[in-house]
Amino acid sequence: MSAAAPGAFDIVGERVLVGVQVVDISRLSTHPVPMIGQGLVTVAGQGPKDSNGAGKSSFIAALSLLHADEQWKLASGAAGAAELLFTAELAAQEGRWSNVDRGYVIGVFGTPGGAPQDDAVTVWLRINRKAPYLDLRWTSGLHVPYGATESERAARVDELWAQLPRSNGRTDFHAGQLSRVLFGQNARCVSFLSTSVRSSQAANLLAQPLNDLPPHRIFDAIATLTGLDRELEHEQVLRSAEHRHRSEVEETERQIADWESEVAVIEAGIARRLAARELLGDARTAWRSRCARHLLDGVERAAELRQALAELDDTEAALRQELDAVEDRLAALTDDDESARRFEAAQRKRNELIARDRELEAAQLAATQHLDRLTTTQRSLLDDARAADGRTPETAAAEVAEARTALEEAIAAHAVARAAANTAARRVTAAESGDDVAAEQVERLRTAGLDAAALVDVVAVDPAERDVWEPRLSPYREAVVVGRKDATKAAKALAGLPGSLLVLADGERDLTRFLDAVAERAGKGAVVDEAAGVLAIGGFAEPITGQPARVAAAREAHRELTEALDAAAAVVEQARATLARAETRAKAADAAERAEALQDEIGELRGANAERQEHRDALAPELTSAEAAYAHELGVHNSREERITSLRDTRKRLAVTAKEREAERYALTAERDGLALLDREKAWGDSPDAARRHLVELPSELQSRTTAAWDDDATRLTDEVAVRCFPPGTPPEELTAELRELLITPNWSGAALETRVSLVAALLRALDGHLRDHEDHDRHQLKQIAEQRARRTADLEAARLGYSEAEQTVRAHRTSLAAGIKTMLKKVASEFDRLDQEYGGYGAGLDYPEPEPPSEPDKPWRWTVSPKWRRAEGQRMSAYTLRSNTAQMDEKAVKLVCAAALARGGDRPLLLILDELGRNLGKQHRREAVALFERIGNDHNITVVGALQDDMERYAIEASGLYVKLRRRSDTMAYNEEPVIVGNDANTSRVELLRSWMSSYRPGTLDVDGAA
Repeated sequence: MSAAAPGAFDIVGERVLVGVQVVDISRLSTHPVPMIGQGLVTVAGQGPKDSNGAGKSSFIAALSLLHADEQWKLASGAAGAAELLFTAELAAQEGRWSNVDRGYVIGVFGTPGGAPQDDAVTVWLRINRKAPYLDLRWTSGLHVPYGATESERAARVDELWAQLPRSNGRTDFHAGQLSRVLFGQNARCVSFLSTSVRSSQAANLLAQPLNDLPPHRIFDAIATLTGLDRELEHEQVLRSAEHRHRSEVEETERQIADWESEVAVIEAGIARRLAARELLGDARTAWRSRCARHLLDGVERAAELRQALAELDDTEAALRQELDAVEDRLAALTDDDESARRFEAAQRKRNELIARDRELEAAQLAATQHLDRLTTTQRSLLDDARAADGRTPETAAAEVAEARTALEEAIAAHAVARAAANTAARRVTAAESGDDVAAEQVERLRTAGLDAAALVDVVAVDPAERDVWEPRLSPYREAVVVGRKDATKAAKALAGLPGSLLVLADGERDLTRFLDAVAERAGKGAVVDEAAGVLAIGGFAEPITGQPARVAAAREAHRELTEALDAAAAVVEQARATLARAETRAKAADAAERAEALQDEIGELRGANAERQEHRDALAPELTSAEAAYAHELGVHNSREERITSLRDTRKRLAVTAKEREAERYALTAERDGLALLDREKAWGDSPDAARRHLVELPSELQSRTTAAWDDDATRLTDEVAVRCFPPGTPPEELTAELRELLITPNWSGAALETRVSLVAALLRALDGHLRDHEDHDRHQLKQIAEQRARRTADLEAARLGYSEAEQTVRAHRTSLAAGIKTMLKKVASEFDRLDQEYGGYGAGLDYPEPEPPSEPDKPWRWTVSPKWRRAEGQRMSAYTLRSNTAQMDEKAVKLVCAAALARGGDRPLLLILDELGRNLGKQHRREAVALFERIGNDHNITVVGALQDDMERYAIEASGLYVKLRRRSDTMAYNEEPVIVGNDANTSRVELLRSWMSSYRPGTLDVDGAA
């Protein structure tokens, strides 16, 4: 066995695959499968139900991996290869088997057409479930699993792998070096795979009609076959890098803008504090001038207050003398008790006499009103009493009771008559509808679909024979007539109605047999069944047979009962009228009796009123005398009260004036005490004379400024300093405790002027300390900001430079790629034209305009390809979208696929793998399409491997160079059976030779000295 060299390159060279063997790859068997070097290899399948489930896609995917197909993303480690391993869950064998951790794809490469043993190389790929996903080893000659059974071949595979030399010195080559080591980076395989190895589903030119594919999907298919898809993916990667650099620039700019926004706040704070330091001096100057003016104002006001208090002392002494004189006069008037007693006695006597007179008057008025009401009531009662016709209340009550009894009896008789009439009406309705006899039985029988009728409706008795036949038929009045053939069914239908009678009729309700039997059983007179001893009494008022007779009888009965109901209603109305008259006479008799009682009460009331009038007449002279005495005393009393009231008002006025002077004294004293001259002098810090000199030294326009003006100026300047240090919205925690006490607690900004003035001195001291504390820190921050601004500007310039370089790289690569794409598409178009003319066409080509590249990094560069061809010699080329026969479309699709493969390949043999070969080809053209693949493959050193569906199998057997059929008969089988392998006439002997050669391998002496 030959040892591998770390610098190995292109070890397969010009060789082609002559055989393949897999172990633990999907459900494929381990049998060796010989291959042909060119032409068409078709892979069919026979699963438990159809061609699916036999592993066709897994088999051709293993072939593409063995030939380093770039669709496996080899540079990224080919993680998708692990999906080819046998997985028990997918095979529904988890109860018997477990997932494998590794599997093998083994390819034997040899010289095309030569003896396989002369120059063979066996390549082993080990696929691992975990990274690294691919390991590569090889050896000269044949080195494959062997054994008579599946288990024997699988059991030796790890041992055979271990016998191979490591491909890369102490380690093995992996997926990234697969193409270089095996094929020297030459493309040896192009494929359409329907497996998960593709990042996106590429268009398959053979999976649907060519004219159903849009131009960009046709380009995608050609790009897959020629490798342009990976170049476009690389372009998108570069574009993504450009976008990333652009995003970095934008992010850096955003960060700088955010930083500048944050720094602007810091710089603004520093600038505000700088301005605050300048304003602080102005605020102090204004406050000192204010303190000087405030002190002098206090000195002047104190002198004014002393003068006002002295004048107030004199005013208060005069008020006290006047108030004493008023008190003496008021005491003399209020001490006259005799006058008060005379007035009270006259007032008391007058009031008593007035009260007695008003009491008699009120009683007289009430009696008069009551007499009016009684007289009105008596007249009304006398009018009502006329209807009594001389009856006493007892006699009238007896007549009412008698009339009420008669009405109740009439109402009861009317209710009985109404019930009888309603019953008669229902009987008429029942007789008219035939429901008066055996109605429930007839209804059930008719529901069961039987012809049924009441016996009395079927039998018609001659009036002359009623006395004979009605007694005989009376036991059967509730019987129902049914046909004799329906007897059993009728009895079953009436099973829930015990006691029901059925009379069986012949033909159309023929009761001759029944009537003859009844007549035969009857005896003389009332005997209706002599043998049984049954008698029936006849003499019915109305006929009991025949519906018309029953209806007539029911109507007559209803008419008679209706007349009786009308008569009963008339009796009820008459009784009601009698009761009403009796009740009226009873009310009149009661009215007469009440009128007599009222007459006596009226006489008593009139006598009492006469007595009251006599008492009032006797009281009148005494009341007149008392009124005159009261009037005299009232005049004397009112005059004295007016003088007392006047003096009291004067006393009250003087007392109010005294209190006002006292309040004025208090206010002046409080103002004097509130001047706080010592505090003002302390705030100024010197004597009043010094304050006066300070103000004189001020400019002339400021000397006359008031304290209030200086307060406004000082508080305004202090507020400006505070706002520059702490702008509105500054969190309280950023202030010192002293500043919080001065600005937050008293609400400096919203406080009254007096409050703010009281805080100015302390606030100026606190602000001065705050500004001194921040002075060094502000200088340090300004220095740091300058340094950071320079550094961030440099970072932005570097990011912009990186973006510019990435943009230039993308632009250069895109220009190169566009030229490469057009060159490749030109080669495809040339091969397409050559194949079309070589295999029966008139020439073909491609249109492929260069599109604008997208700006978004997540969108691909969308190229389009529009095939065209001549439909006759000498004609111009027409677009592929022009409607054409399906045979021509299928033929052009096959040629275009082969053209793309030839354009991709070089002078090396090429493997073209097609999943779902000819899935959409028309049935009548499949043979031609398959044959065309065979011809092109043989002519151009291409091995076309295509997976087939069931309906393509019969065309593949006769047209392909090699036919492989994978088999698995049951879902219970974990692995496939031995595949069926058939070569055509030209390849039969070689296929058998290769199969025999690979199956005959047994390990011998390994040559470890030769070069790989």
